[in-house]
Amino acid sequence: MIQEAKSTHKVWTREEVEKTLREILVDALGVDEDKVVSDASLVHDLGAESIDFLDIGFRVQQTFGVELPNKAIQEKALSWRNMGEFSRILEERYGVRIAPEEMRQLHTMGIPEALGWLGERTGVAIQNGEAENIAAALADRLISEVESVGFRASLIDREGVIQQLLQNLNSPKIMEGMVRLFSMGSLVDFISTRVGEKTQ
Repeated sequence: MIQEAKSTHKVWTREEVEKTLREILVDALGVDEDKVVSDASLVHDLGAESIDFLDIGFRVQQTFGVELPNKAIQEKALSWRNMGEFSRILEERYGVRIAPEEMRQLHTMGIPEALGWLGERTGVAIQNGEAENIAAALADRLISEVESVGFRASLIDREGVIQQLLQNLNSPKIMEGMVRLFSMGSLVDFISTRVGEKTQ
């Protein structure tokens, strides 16, 4: 049985965090302990759903005194899904504001095709290499957002994200990458860092 409401003043080793988090996940998700390995995605490998994240977040808060960034990650993923970041970059670079209903037309396009559409629609001159520059800027924003909620930037394959954006602005692989941030190992790292900050 997991001991709830442990003191947030306890000094946790990384091994203790890992063992306790494994117990939480086994109990909350009803999975076998041997499936809860470091690179196991809570969603794809362990079957966690939205309601499970609330339960897991509550248990982590009670046990470690650490709040998981579930809501922040979901909000950031939604901003990417509705192409809010791409829209902001277009406005910053070209001074062009595109209505949300027009942005929906771009969902299945890659950046080069979307920039061609923008040029035809607005008459804005698009420089050679601009698609790659915008893809890199979007990838860097994604990495920055990942860091802002407490995950390591190394969890994101920057070059892979750039290639996906060049092919499809709304690539499901990018969303899948965001969801995969919630792996056993990344959560152990996240919690260990927070517990370490509290005990120093």
